[in-house]
Amino acid sequence: MKKIKKYGLMLMSVALLTQCDDNLTDLNVDPNSAVTVAPSTLLTTAQYYFYNTTQGVTVNADWGQLMVQQWSQTEYTEDSRYNQDINFFNGTWSRMYADVLKELDAAKTLVESQDLSADIINNQKNIIDVMSSQVFAFLTDGFEKVPYTEAIGENSLPKYDSQEVIYKGILETLENAANTFSASSQSFTSGDIIYNGDVTKWIKLTNSLMLRYAMRIADVDLATATRYINLASSNLISSNDENALFTFETSLVRSNPLYRNNTPLEGNRDDYAVSEYLVNTLTSLGDPRLAKFANNASSGSIVGMPYGLSDNDATVLKPDVSRPNDNVRSATTPHVIMSYAEVQLLLAEAYQRGILTGNAATAYANGVTASMNYWGITDAAAIATYVSNNAYDSANWKMSIGTQKWVALYMNGFQAWNEWRRLDYPQLSAPAAAVINSIPVRMPYPLSETTSNASQLDLVTTNPNDMQTKVWWDVN
Repeated sequence: MKKIKKYGLMLMSVALLTQCDDNLTDLNVDPNSAVTVAPSTLLTTAQYYFYNTTQGVTVNADWGQLMVQQWSQTEYTEDSRYNQDINFFNGTWSRMYADVLKELDAAKTLVESQDLSADIINNQKNIIDVMSSQVFAFLTDGFEKVPYTEAIGENSLPKYDSQEVIYKGILETLENAANTFSASSQSFTSGDIIYNGDVTKWIKLTNSLMLRYAMRIADVDLATATRYINLASSNLISSNDENALFTFETSLVRSNPLYRNNTPLEGNRDDYAVSEYLVNTLTSLGDPRLAKFANNASSGSIVGMPYGLSDNDATVLKPDVSRPNDNVRSATTPHVIMSYAEVQLLLAEAYQRGILTGNAATAYANGVTASMNYWGITDAAAIATYVSNNAYDSANWKMSIGTQKWVALYMNGFQAWNEWRRLDYPQLSAPAAAVINSIPVRMPYPLSETTSNASQLDLVTTNPNDMQTKVWWDVN
């Protein structure tokens, strides 16, 4: 495989991130200075960079959690008023191309040169491909048209591909992986932080991701969506025990990035409260997850912050509103890559649309129950009462599924934003103080691309800062 184009900043030494000797031992090696490096080391690096970024402040908190109005800013409120610009995602873009995809490409090249059985080599390559597919999905879901077919190659000015091309490529890659994994053979014996090389679980994650991405395009390309939903449906994540999680560690340098942002040991920031909209919505639903999502305010109860206030108005209310629950951003709080709850809610939609045969209401109830259980709510009678009080409405299924998916994806802000754009529930609106009149439905291209790849970027947009034009799959 050819080398990936080095966008922007080069990969920082992994050793800077790994000052302690604990479970992520592969991160203690700098793959860029090593003469010989194991592909497992590069896989570890890529997984860490990707999930640390998508769980972090810029993508998760300042974008995702704010776009879906689950959090509010408490003092500096520019992001909740959509005052982002082409500088906002410079680091994110560089990290995805120069670091994550670069490491995965190099890892795949090294895998192919190993003296191992063909099945083990193929399993390792498939895991790398599934990782790369997630990265490209993130990029196209955020920015829409991005370099894909020429991202890996020698072209210093790679073209931007349409989202349709990218999605079909992602789904084809996942199909190939799902069909060619060998469950009877090993894969990585170290370096895989998600499933520790467990091929059976990687197959289930691959199919579950295929289901997610296929459903995402159902409104714009039903035929393709139907094909891949059927392919994916037979071997999916089937319990919370199989959830795909990236678990952070107690050591500060490897802890959850939102913990690092908040803890006095590092960032010491206090920029977020749970939103008034979140508190009111979950209260009206009678949802016991609210207490898992938020701390009590100084009053002794959960009090939400109105969303999208001016800096001054937010500062006045800051002492009296609830912060996110300590457990949602502790040092070891995992990033949820794919959950059983999401799978069940996707199946509910597939059944409702008639793509698969099954009971949508049952899958809906399974999804809600799985989410409750994940958040530590195990009283079966209480959950059953909640499901009954918020029963599945087949006549307004996007409301039922969209609302529960919005709740279940709490703390996975980017995926919550994707599903809100697709399902249009809950029904949110831009705050009065916003600098644009609608909630952003795409990320602004980074400044680095307007300077280093302008000739190609100019072919796909005349306004790199556009946040209001819907992406290809967002047709409603």
